Amino acid sequence: MIFVTVGTQFPFDRLIKAIDAAIIMGRIDQEVFAQTCCGSYRPRHFATADSLEKESFDAHIKRATAIVSHAGIGSITVAMAHAKPLLVMPRLKKYGEAVNDHQVEIARRFAEAGHLLLAEDEQQFLERITALPLFVPAKRFASPELVSHRVADYLNKITI
Repeated sequence: MIFVTVGTQFPFDRLIKAIDAAIIMGRIDQEVFAQTCCGSYRPRHFATADSLEKESFDAHIKRATAIVSHAGIGSITVAMAHAKPLLVMPRLKKYGEAVNDHQVEIARRFAEAGHLLLAEDEQQFLERITALPLFVPAKRFASPELVSHRVADYLNKITI
């Protein structure tokens, strides 16, 4: 089962439409369930819920063979914590999906590190969705020393 989450604050109809299209085109051949927030588009080819209680959300994450999401850091870290293959499509400002394009930068960095697959638009989504079942995300290792050095460097720059 592919579990789709768009977060809890804003709809992301563009992603939900892309999943419906992928199913119609035969690029997704397994069950899909989506948490869609308050979107206006109602998919025809998979089940949805506007929101899920934490227990239900966690159960869907555990059951999922893969996750599709917006590029919110919460969704990314949940998928990584459960070692689930993840395909993200960032929300974009030009479509009124976000106030800026911060999700693009987040997604690119995690994709470059091998933690997720990135689709920057609907065409890339249709290409990358077929790779999702075989994608093995790179493990992420904590690096507190590196973080502390970056914080120290930043603080030194702003205090000078």
